[in-house]
Amino acid sequence: MRSWWVVVLALAFGALPACAKKAIAPPPPAAVAGEQSKAEAFLAYEHEVRVDLGDNSVGTHVDAVREACTTERFGACSLLSVQQSAGNYPRGEIVVRIVPSGVEPLVKLASEGGTIGNRATHAEDLADAVADNAHRRELLTNQRARLEGFQARKDLAVADMLALSKELADLEVQLDAAAKESAQQRRRIETNRLTIGFTVPNAQADTSRIGSALKNLWNSFDEGVADALEYLGYGLPFLALGLPLLLVLRWLWRRATRPRA
Repeated sequence: MRSWWVVVLALAFGALPACAKKAIAPPPPAAVAGEQSKAEAFLAYEHEVRVDLGDNSVGTHVDAVREACTTERFGACSLLSVQQSAGNYPRGEIVVRIVPSGVEPLVKLASEGGTIGNRATHAEDLADAVADNAHRRELLTNQRARLEGFQARKDLAVADMLALSKELADLEVQLDAAAKESAQQRRRIETNRLTIGFTVPNAQADTSRIGSALKNLWNSFDEGVADALEYLGYGLPFLALGLPLLLVLRWLWRRATRPRA
């Protein structure tokens, strides 16, 4: 009977390391795929990704992502903004607009040597904005056609011709602005806005802060001694003037309180 209990306990203890290893195995980083809007949806997708780096290599990762975007390694890509800060808490952020198929490989490049801390994807519905702009362009086009018809008449006075020319020029400006807005909307729908932020774990930042404090220990001591000597220099004149005065007051007090014969 004891032999059976020994076998059971041995199997149980032998299985514990395997269970522990299985429990602490880190999950694989989540993939961040681009999103393509349907033709009738008019959705502008945006992604936000935070990459935690194991060492202070924020600048290297930012440069790698920027180079991949400017050279269009993973498809058409436009660089929107780049931010980077050093010091005890180094950070970096790069914002690009890229075709949906390039989102996943660009995020994979950015997370090499680090881990994806969190990610978020959301979309802005541009259906109403697209419809309003299309309606506006249609109205402006029809109005331009009517004015051009009036301009073709032979019986117009010079003042009326000048007024029509001014109205047509204003319409051209509005049509050009509407066309640019339409192109921007189409660009937002056909591409994805991707924001990648790089951070260093707090342990690394705290360690660097302690190391910096140790390096500046002598400077802090030197500044403290200098401040103490400066305060002492301010106090010495008061001490030199006050000590004789105290001695005179003490002598007068003792004389006033001395008993008479």
